[in-house]
Amino acid sequence: MTQKLLENEKSVEKLLQAIDPKRIADESMRPTIEILLNLLEELNSKVKELESVNKN
Repeated sequence: MTQKLLENEKSVEKLLQAIDPKRIADESMRPTIEILLNLLEELNSKVKELESVNKN
């Protein structure tokens, strides 16, 4: 199960890095997408931190 979690974390990180808001056709949506991507990245980091604390 731990291996699967690590794979999922790597997938999320790769996905977040692969999205380029500048390539979004609807310019009015770009700021919203950037905010959401930043939020996802922040939450993903927080989950990792809490999982680490929870293990100890």
